Amino acid sequence: MRWILMMMALISSSSWADTITVSDAVIREPIPGRSMSAAFMTVHNAGEQVRSLVSAKADWAGSIELHTHTHQDGVMRMREVPAVEIPAKGQQAFASGGYHLMLMQLNLPLPAKPMIELCFADGECLQQVFSVEAMR
Repeated sequence: MRWILMMMALISSSSWADTITVSDAVIREPIPGRSMSAAFMTVHNAGEQVRSLVSAKADWAGSIELHTHTHQDGVMRMREVPAVEIPAKGQQAFASGGYHLMLMQLNLPLPAKPMIELCFADGECLQQVFSVEAMR
């Protein structure tokens, strides 16, 4: 019986992993002399349930926060958010001027293929490789 329960949990876990995918994962190269930057991507959710991205981490970054931009009194401000919802059968873009990952206390230079672990409210995490692009 215990073996059956373990197999069901494993099957459930692997089917969840197939529902979340990431595309266009890019980190902006830090401005010279700065040890912070931003990462962008689109998170796709093919599943039937809303998923909430709650954290991100990488061994080459001191911290990574989920951020968004808001307009207050005609001024654009950046602020940390506790979670970003990925709609069921939908996607959420992380783009300049909206949601993004704020990368701080970076160990420079960045790895050739930097990986970020994206973690969701249900405890599942996804390892995602990002590309690095120069500031425009």
